[in-house]
Amino acid sequence: PLLPLFDKATIRMADNGGIQVICAGLGRTGTMSLTDALNLLGYKSYHYVDPSHATDWETLATMATSGVPREEDVKRVLDRIVKDGYTAVLENPCSDIYQEILREYPNTKVILTVRDSPEKFVASWKVLFDTMVITEQPFSWSFPSFFGWIGLFQQLKKIRYFMGTTHLKLEPGALTHGWREKPDEFLAEQYEKHNKHVQDHVPEKQLLVFNVKQGWGPLCEFLGKDVPSKPFPHSKVNDTRSLLKLKRTFEILIYSWVPVLVGLGAASAGLLVRESMLRNRYH
Repeated sequence: PLLPLFDKATIRMADNGGIQVICAGLGRTGTMSLTDALNLLGYKSYHYVDPSHATDWETLATMATSGVPREEDVKRVLDRIVKDGYTAVLENPCSDIYQEILREYPNTKVILTVRDSPEKFVASWKVLFDTMVITEQPFSWSFPSFFGWIGLFQQLKKIRYFMGTTHLKLEPGALTHGWREKPDEFLAEQYEKHNKHVQDHVPEKQLLVFNVKQGWGPLCEFLGKDVPSKPFPHSKVNDTRSLLKLKRTFEILIYSWVPVLVGLGAASAGLLVRESMLRNRYH
């Protein structure tokens, strides 16, 4: 079941703007570039997860049964998004609940971002989650990661395990982690299944299938906006090169903090020994 009724407060927020655009494309389909483009067009874009909303998303993810989130959890997340002024939502985990969002905001325009080919998506998806998995590994002396002790990273891990469990009906973690044990065709199949699901469930007049390489033209026509004077943004913030650099940064942080900790421990021990010697000297 999808969302039934929402209270009057939520409806009032929709009247004040609410969610006007849903980017239902999966991550790694140009959603960061589209985020920048929508911001230039006057929207306030919600890409991935606002860290201040992570607790609500974690609750939604962990309380979902067989990929169906509880309506009160979806409502809480949407309320937070709208109350914080966001008017466009992009990629997972919002694309996992695009139907619920569309049920609440039935006139919202939906953009399905796509890549040139499923193979392009697969390669990019792998780079992203080979980077993110570093923040999920537990501490060990061979891999002394501290990320697992940080609450936000624990929450984001649970949210990632929720992705792909709704209309794709995958087991938790299959889309973001389980692909490592499957052939490349698995991810390509999920990409195509997701895109078909969106195209089958969104009215044609409300849907734009969009490759960011197409630029401003089709996007502005679909949204009824004037074409900006600035070139269409093609984000480099989380492209493959940036993610590989981020992965290396994570690894440096993980292995560099232990010598610092050992050094502090040695210094502390030295101070304790010195204090003990001074006490023995004067007593």
